[in-house]
Amino acid sequence: MKALASHFERFILSNSVWVLFTGILFASIVMVFQEGRHQWLVYLSYTGRISLLFAPVLIFCGFRKWFEKQLPIIPFILVWSFCFLAYPYWLEYAGWQNILSPTDLGKVAVRITGAWFLVSEIAILFNRYWLEGKVARQWINRISLESALLLLAALFAIFYALLWFSVPINATRDASALTMASYAFQIFIILFIYYGFYWVNHYFLIDRLLMQKGVIYYSFGFIATIVLFYPVAAQAISFLPMVRQTDIHPVHNGLIFEGINAWVPFFGMLLSTPFIIAIKWFRQSNEIATLAKEKSETELNLLKQQINPHFFFNTLNNLYALSITQDRQTPEVILQLSELMRYVIYKGKEESVTLAEEIKYLEDYVRIQQIRLHKRLDFRFEKAIADEKQQVPPLLFITLVENAFKHGIEPAEATCFLYIGLKSEEDSLVFSCENSVESRPPETEGIGLSNLKRRLELRYPGQHELTTVQGKNTYKAILKLSTL
Repeated sequence: MKALASHFERFILSNSVWVLFTGILFASIVMVFQEGRHQWLVYLSYTGRISLLFAPVLIFCGFRKWFEKQLPIIPFILVWSFCFLAYPYWLEYAGWQNILSPTDLGKVAVRITGAWFLVSEIAILFNRYWLEGKVARQWINRISLESALLLLAALFAIFYALLWFSVPINATRDASALTMASYAFQIFIILFIYYGFYWVNHYFLIDRLLMQKGVIYYSFGFIATIVLFYPVAAQAISFLPMVRQTDIHPVHNGLIFEGINAWVPFFGMLLSTPFIIAIKWFRQSNEIATLAKEKSETELNLLKQQINPHFFFNTLNNLYALSITQDRQTPEVILQLSELMRYVIYKGKEESVTLAEEIKYLEDYVRIQQIRLHKRLDFRFEKAIADEKQQVPPLLFITLVENAFKHGIEPAEATCFLYIGLKSEEDSLVFSCENSVESRPPETEGIGLSNLKRRLELRYPGQHELTTVQGKNTYKAILKLSTL
């Protein structure tokens, strides 16, 4: 059940097919409603037939990333245009809507589905290419909630004024632009007065009374705010010329203390309260998440710093052993060791590196160990890489390879082996390291392995699996990552 939920979550996050399929379900409901046959079989029949008609578009969305990689930009745009712009019209031109219904209902279903697909696709592209941009994020972050509310109030005032003067039965519909602007400004003043009730509710009643004194005090404060300020607000609104000339507001009759003048701010404050609380909860959650992320990054950096001395200790031991025997390969090994250390020092502090860089580092490390040990080692490195530019954390696999040499290959007196496997796909990665052993590995974990597990917990929480298999003369470690 947990695996099924994980696959479902990955499906929802990795593609937009489900968004389009929602349009198919909506079109099916419309067809059922129009025919008056409220039966599950009818509904599922329409769902299946509409899905079949729009299967090319669904396939395109399901394999969008593959198409983006394989097709040049111009062919990709042409395929996209056909799917979302031309395909619904082509279905009608070919008469395939008759599969749904020989009447106009078939055209209705095709047009509803096509319109949903197009609008959804535009919204998804907008979210992808605009909201994810730094300029858009900075612009949005500069707009506070209060500024957004006042901006919406101004837009609503303009819209309402235009609507007011466009009503045919309105005697003032031929008023000048100056009069329309005056009405729009007065409507904004009315909204601004009611905004004051929101401000008091947000920054005093909720921030002070509710948070410090509890619900009882907040309820009394809520009622007191309405009772105290609604006559004042009604009196201020009644001074506006537009209110006296029209019936746009209940106070036009001059009855300041009438109940309707209290109900407007009451419902405004009542409806705004859950939104204010939700916004405060969201902000606090973001702050907590930010602090947790900063703590994790700090801990991750400390773990990386612990990895470097561990690696330096092993490599210096290697160099020391070669210098004692005055091996002719010592200069070559020193040069290769400097390359490895350069990778550890400069690449190790980065957040991620390419898979190709990490593979080269592993191969160089194994090559140096083979030179140093002078043993007959059966070494294999099987790779099935979908994308060598795929990003992974640096120094992620070296711990498992180091352990293989330390506990299996170095102590070996007979022929030994080391089999490494790396398989990467678009959303997953599997690394395996199997080696021969002549004695049981120590049960206590070294600093390298414990650091690796902690790094995985911080970098891939709930998205990794590290397992070990102990055979009679073999030891195998398998690391699975979800890179979605």
